[in-house]
Amino acid sequence: MSDEQPVFGCHHVPTASGVFRPDEPIMWLRCDTGADVTRISVAGEVDLSNAHLLTELVETAVAASAPLVVIDLSEVRFFGAYGISALMLAQRVLARHGRRLVLHRPSPAVRRVLGVTGTLTAFEVVHRPGPPAADDGSARPDLAAALIRLGRIRYDEVDRAVHGPRD
Repeated sequence: MSDEQPVFGCHHVPTASGVFRPDEPIMWLRCDTGADVTRISVAGEVDLSNAHLLTELVETAVAASAPLVVIDLSEVRFFGAYGISALMLAQRVLARHGRRLVLHRPSPAVRRVLGVTGTLTAFEVVHRPGPPAADDGSARPDLAAALIRLGRIRYDEVDRAVHGPRD
């Protein structure tokens, strides 16, 4: 038996049609924990086969002391019903521990599914890291700017969640 760990893309698995394809992950997760913010980045496809991993990662993030958990969904290509369940459960887990969940830049696939199911309004959503620049031509302030003005979220929280800690 070899001590080598399997590497995705090096093995081939059969598809439903019998054709073999490289065995590659369909979802990537990254978690960066800071004192004030835990940022979870999700990329790829969130479906029945992997949505539980997002929930488990959020449950693990509860152990960190950060009062804010930001889930960046900007790189999600497919978002199924199990993704909705994972986010709803994550929000409940965090709320039980006195933490806040913010969805950062949900991709069009995520926005469409959450919108059609009526669950988008259940989440605090930030589309940009801060107030729009004066010269961007935007007539409508984004949600982050509104939340900052209302005192529900601080700009430095969003900035750290998006860009990480400043050195």
